Amino acid sequence: MGKRYHCEYCNRSFADTLHTRKNHINGVQHKRNRKLHYDSFKDPAVLLAEETSKPPCRKFFATGICGFGANCWYSHTSPQMLLATQEASLGGKTPDKSQAGQPQATLKEWLEKYNKKKKKVECKDASGKSASQSSYTLPPGLPPLQQLPPSLLPPPPGGYAELPREEWG
Repeated sequence: MGKRYHCEYCNRSFADTLHTRKNHINGVQHKRNRKLHYDSFKDPAVLLAEETSKPPCRKFFATGICGFGANCWYSHTSPQMLLATQEASLGGKTPDKSQAGQPQATLKEWLEKYNKKKKKVECKDASGKSASQSSYTLPPGLPPLQQLPPSLLPPPPGGYAELPREEWG
């Protein structure tokens, strides 16, 4: 049997020949599915701009159904829905009033906090168990230790020996 091509937009597979692949890619259903896929990743502000530029679909608002669906040249969103999406898209871009008066943290402040946390962690490691002395437990579902390959065995209790650094090249 020959090679098969699987289109992930359409969830179909067919013989992988130049002719059939071109026919499929130029087909209406493939183009519609591809457009729907990429529209799902569009920025809400771009979608809002596209919807506001379209006139309302008379058939959709009269019957509640439009045969063209997402391919309709007209907008299927009501003015109330447009206002709600506009407020939601603008809401994410404007800063909160509570945070507007506070200056942003500087790099020095952030580095100081980071170094303090790092020192605390180092002190805890020195006073308690070190990372090499901590106990390891195997996840449930693994076979007994005797049946595990070497790559899945836990490290030895004392840890691995430190090897001298070698220069390459």
